[in-house]
Amino acid sequence: MVRRGFCIGALLLVATLAHAQERPHPFETLEFRLGGTQNVNTNFLHTFWQQGVGLEGGLTTPFYLGYAEVGGAVHRYGVTEPPQVPGFDALLLYAGWGLHANLGRLRLEGGLRVGNYRMTFNEQTFAGVRTESELALMGHGRLALRIVGPVSLYASGGYQKVYTFVRMNLWYTSAGLSYRFQTPGWLETVLR
Repeated sequence: MVRRGFCIGALLLVATLAHAQERPHPFETLEFRLGGTQNVNTNFLHTFWQQGVGLEGGLTTPFYLGYAEVGGAVHRYGVTEPPQVPGFDALLLYAGWGLHANLGRLRLEGGLRVGNYRMTFNEQTFAGVRTESELALMGHGRLALRIVGPVSLYASGGYQKVYTFVRMNLWYTSAGLSYRFQTPGWLETVLR
């Protein structure tokens, strides 16, 4: 039921954004984001691991339609007591595409990401596989408020599916600051 609601909401968001889409020149600006992120749902994963606050960063630029982005996030997962499994650090690296709408000082974005979810396990406590790297798909939405000049405050949420043997379904919330600037001419030429 939650999955259907999320899919319907995402389709409505994309349809709304597609209608309100502005057409800036591709790659004319870059926006750098940095913020905190937290895994907020509970499932089988959380029987053995405790989610910690993570850090995310990304770079977004206007594309021919919508925007393109690259980024990453790191999370540390500690173990429950008594430890039955090793703790691990998770690194997500992704590329994405989405649509946006400017509503005065507010900016609404929604899109899809594909990436690699790499887990590095603590072998000091347990012997075994040290790393695991899997495909991850994510849908996300972000609301940004321009607070002064090129600086914005943002809050976002997303649903991520990691294609491990037993699928990991993770919900995230994030918040932070972003800074938008003109793309240097040489870089804009390279990106085009």
